[in-house]
Amino acid sequence: MAVEPVIIKGTRDGIMIIMDGNTDFEIIKNAIYEKLQNGNGFFDGGMARVKVKNGSLSHEDYLNLEQILKEFNMSLQRQASPRTIIFPGQCRNRILLLKKTVRSGQKISYKGTVVILGDVNPGSEIVATGDILVMGVLRGMAHAGAHGDMSAIVAAFRLQPTQLRIAGIISRPPEDKQEVPQFPEIARLKDKAIIIEPYYQLNFESIKRKREGIK
Repeated sequence: MAVEPVIIKGTRDGIMIIMDGNTDFEIIKNAIYEKLQNGNGFFDGGMARVKVKNGSLSHEDYLNLEQILKEFNMSLQRQASPRTIIFPGQCRNRILLLKKTVRSGQKISYKGTVVILGDVNPGSEIVATGDILVMGVLRGMAHAGAHGDMSAIVAAFRLQPTQLRIAGIISRPPEDKQEVPQFPEIARLKDKAIIIEPYYQLNFESIKRKREGIK
């Protein structure tokens, strides 16, 4: 059954716009416009709140949505949502924590390590000078160690990237379909090639020693 990209309904607190975070925002915008237009003025002058299932709205998305609502004499109630958290530090120790699904067309770039509590959809990009950790399915492009850190890693609950980069080394998935492992995996460099290992087999002590320059 196909997922409806947008649901607009009235509540005691006003109008609620419920969006599917896995749907491209252009499709969502068109669906909202069509539903409001078909409302024949029913929503005129209303205050709308937004709920995104499996994702969140960027600042640009909010601005686009506000513009659409203005055409129908509606306003958008902004809601503070701490979905992006930055842990300050030096270089690798700096961490960007994102509680969202990264949709197609979105690019996340950060000087440090990026941790995503959600999925990374095809057509999206994650670039980090440190590690990339995805607590979900990684289907987009991931580039760890973007400034040349060859000890950087990429890890995900399901590692299915369209392209994988660590430092200056690039890897792509095989063209023939293969069975997707149902366990977390970690990609790292070994002998100037990207290898992928199950999480439970990885020797973290060896990675730590390599980063510290200990043989």
